Amino acid sequence: MDFIQEFNIKFGNKYPNLHLKNVSVSTKENLCTITFLYPSQDENLTDEEKDEIISFIQDKLQLEQFKLKVKFMKVYLEEKLLRKAVFQIFEDKFKLLKTYIEDKDVSFKINNIDIEIVINVSPRIAEFFNSNKVIAYMAKELKNNFLVDFVITLNVCENKIDEVEIENVEIKTSARKTQRYDVIVIKDVIGSNIPPKPEYLSYIVTPKPSVIVAGYISNLARKDFVIKKGARVGQQKAYFTFTLCDGKGKIDCIYFCPHKHEKDMEALEENMYLLLHGDVRVGLSNKLVLYIDKLALASETEQQSASEEEKPIVYKNIEIEKLGALEQDNMFGSMEKFNGKILNNAIVVFDIETTGLNSDIDQIIELGAVKIERGNIIERFSTFVKPTIEIPYEVSELTHITNEMVEDAPPIEVVIKKFYEFTRNTVLCGHNVIGFDIKFIKRFGNLQGLDFDNDLIDTMNEARVSRLKISRFNLGTVTKALGIELKGAHRAWNDAFATAQVLLKLNEI
Repeated sequence: MDFIQEFNIKFGNKYPNLHLKNVSVSTKENLCTITFLYPSQDENLTDEEKDEIISFIQDKLQLEQFKLKVKFMKVYLEEKLLRKAVFQIFEDKFKLLKTYIEDKDVSFKINNIDIEIVINVSPRIAEFFNSNKVIAYMAKELKNNFLVDFVITLNVCENKIDEVEIENVEIKTSARKTQRYDVIVIKDVIGSNIPPKPEYLSYIVTPKPSVIVAGYISNLARKDFVIKKGARVGQQKAYFTFTLCDGKGKIDCIYFCPHKHEKDMEALEENMYLLLHGDVRVGLSNKLVLYIDKLALASETEQQSASEEEKPIVYKNIEIEKLGALEQDNMFGSMEKFNGKILNNAIVVFDIETTGLNSDIDQIIELGAVKIERGNIIERFSTFVKPTIEIPYEVSELTHITNEMVEDAPPIEVVIKKFYEFTRNTVLCGHNVIGFDIKFIKRFGNLQGLDFDNDLIDTMNEARVSRLKISRFNLGTVTKALGIELKGAHRAWNDAFATAQVLLKLNEI
């Protein structure tokens, strides 16, 4: 009798949707890690339920020499996660497919009983799918990770081109220059084609492998050095340095050039527009440097003239939204309902989710806020934040925020500046804001030269001095005592919205 059979005998149908994903053993760490999955629509397992499962595992496996770590992870059927899983299978098992299949070639339809995936492929790639039984493998792997059936269909496109070419591609950026250049590939320098999907330089704030960027070059210079090791010791080799600017950010670049391509590089001129691929690392001057391995001349799509102020970068993860529908009352009603603290101040009520509790070293992964004016909730601010460290499993379990969910989010350097603008000339408010949230905000604000010196209101302290007949003053207990519904606790905007209602309720007259 195997482990799963014994588990089912022990618990019957108590955990029908709990799925054993994998068991891994690290002899180096003397650690056995067991991961269970269950659907997102199921209720969270209680601590008592987790304890009884862990106790059963300990009794059955008798891991005397190993520590046991058991993970209980919810499965979310979100297209972004599904898409990443598909391309991860290509990366891990069928690398050829990642070269010839783009995001736009894969579509998803999430049904009640299964998920349909349609993949557009050329006839040659369709043959590869069939000969290597790719569909069967993908369906099995995806079901193991998402706990639903997958129906995968190939749409064979007779005219689909197998190769991704850089010729005649126009690159869109936010730079203000509108001069255009013909698209010219510097032969053999690019090594292989660069998919034309550059990212903003302002996003790159830490070392990062395999980046694609585009922009105008300046300060172009050739330098030479003598090889001191290897078979070509004593020979002279050239490298080229320049600065790349895309209108919103800039970065120093270096390219160690093969001898046969030196003339191509010397033909480059100031303000030419380049598409680059390489690794961002910390250079000798302790600044970020892009070490290039592929490059090509490209053209910027011509735009209507506009100033930087008229067309700022809009980060898709940062949502600032007017909320006229959430007005609490009309002006005269508000004047009768709330005290001067509410009526005489613009107040931003906010909450954060973080990688841990230490405000000196942990990082923000989500920030949510609402703005209150004259007793009306008029605006919301909501964004994920991409940390430079992995989100711990325990944090993901509590918040349901995973590393995949923040992968494309803006960095804290961008978010904190947007939040500073959002909170200008307001009073800041939060639940336990003095003891926790504001410490993170001030720390990351200081790193960007931003002083969050706003007055503070802490609803935890306000609840303590109120007449609420409760012994604990966490947000869940306070909202329940006030008859306020707290949906989706431990998510920043949900907690911020609930805290705003607590603030208003405690300051009614």
